[in-house]
Amino acid sequence: MDTDDISVFSSGHELPSALRGMTAARLLGIIDQAEGGSTEELFALYRDVIASDTHIQSEFAKRKDAVLGDTVAVLPFDKADPRCAASKELCAGIVDGQPFAVLCDWLLNATLYPVAVAEKVFAPTPGGYRLAGVVPVPFRLLDYSGGSLKICDADAQGNRLSTSHEPDPARYIVHRGHNLPLPDTWGGPMRACFFWWLLKTMSRQWWAELLERFGMPFLTGKFSDDKGKAILTRAFAMAQRLGGVVISKNTEVEIQQAASGDSSNSHERFIDVCNREISRLIVGQTLSSTADATGLGSGTASLQGAVKDDIRKKDARLLAVTIRAQLFSQFCSVNGASGPAPLVVFGADSSAEMAALVGLVKGLGEAGLEPDDDALDTISERVGFRVRRKAAAPSFPSAPFSLHALSAPAPQPPRGDSAGDLAAVFAGRYAPLRKIIAESASSAECLRRCRDWLAEHENSASAEILSDAMAAYALRGDSTVPLSVDANGRKHGD
Repeated sequence: MDTDDISVFSSGHELPSALRGMTAARLLGIIDQAEGGSTEELFALYRDVIASDTHIQSEFAKRKDAVLGDTVAVLPFDKADPRCAASKELCAGIVDGQPFAVLCDWLLNATLYPVAVAEKVFAPTPGGYRLAGVVPVPFRLLDYSGGSLKICDADAQGNRLSTSHEPDPARYIVHRGHNLPLPDTWGGPMRACFFWWLLKTMSRQWWAELLERFGMPFLTGKFSDDKGKAILTRAFAMAQRLGGVVISKNTEVEIQQAASGDSSNSHERFIDVCNREISRLIVGQTLSSTADATGLGSGTASLQGAVKDDIRKKDARLLAVTIRAQLFSQFCSVNGASGPAPLVVFGADSSAEMAALVGLVKGLGEAGLEPDDDALDTISERVGFRVRRKAAAPSFPSAPFSLHALSAPAPQPPRGDSAGDLAAVFAGRYAPLRKIIAESASSAECLRRCRDWLAEHENSASAEILSDAMAAYALRGDSTVPLSVDANGRKHGD
């Protein structure tokens, strides 16, 4: 097996920034080139937009962090099959390594990008191979000029060469984290952000021009005759140089403030509209980035939170499928594991969904039903960790107050070791407990009288004393108490 990596991730050979002088015509030209198979400038523009726009960068980080922050669990494909258990143990070590974290972080770029490619690097071990590293393939090396995805060759310094090669599944992982029915050359979900980003960028110039023209106060004059008009004309001509006007007593001049109307906050409102549309595209909701009032009890927050959880679970599920099919299956094969590759589970359901699941299982138990053993795998996947059936509680002998009738045969006396336990419990200061047990007609009365006695005789080991006293008669299976009759004809345990 080839263990040498061939991808060169070098930031020194990235294309220069494409943001300077960006216009709508140039943006459409870049999109047209990408649809024709030349995606280098398109991916360079993706890079620049994410790096320069704080809102897009923040929302993209939220999208990725929702999955990267989850706990990763590796579950056997069939827990009853020992081969699956062996495959699970083999792949479990990959999850805890740094290459796996790098792989997940890079592949999640495909939630906005049309595709993400990473190279697997293996190293030989005495028993097989291990995952030594993951090399992200730069987007500038992706080539669609032939109609399908290829990877351009690069020299040792990372310079792009004119030749390219197919992404070998034994060497590369190719991940598409979206479900758009569009070719990769159309740009993926990020393409929809372009125009909102461009409008935000261009609106800055538009707003500057608005302020330049209408932001400063301007003068308005009123006159009643031609003489007053001539005076105002000369005064306005000198106003810019003098900083004031000199007019006659009967002539009026007013200062008008254009920014006192909607023009003062129009730019802010337009930016908010663009940011909301970008948030809706990337994270499926807007409340995580804005503090818009939704009304008391409207349920909007819960609804948008559910949408965000759905997106997180979709991203995690697609990533888990890619890792199992393109990494774990190969890793099991090269290491001689015969069982199917294990399942990968990122995180769990939301707290509300887990509460509903637990309530369902509890309701089944109250109805005399319980999930089958096969359902434990589904429950484990939903909660994010392995679950198993709770061990049955140990059964104890019946209480020592199931008294025999007088005609019943006398029970066998306690064995020697049981008698010794009785003597140890009822000796000395605890001797009154023996009398309480003997005189009590029921277990409830015995417990009540024991608690009363212990309350009067403070002892930090009260619970232990009471437990020993109640269990003494039950040792070795001696769960009954012999009967005796006092002078008043009452039946008591001896």
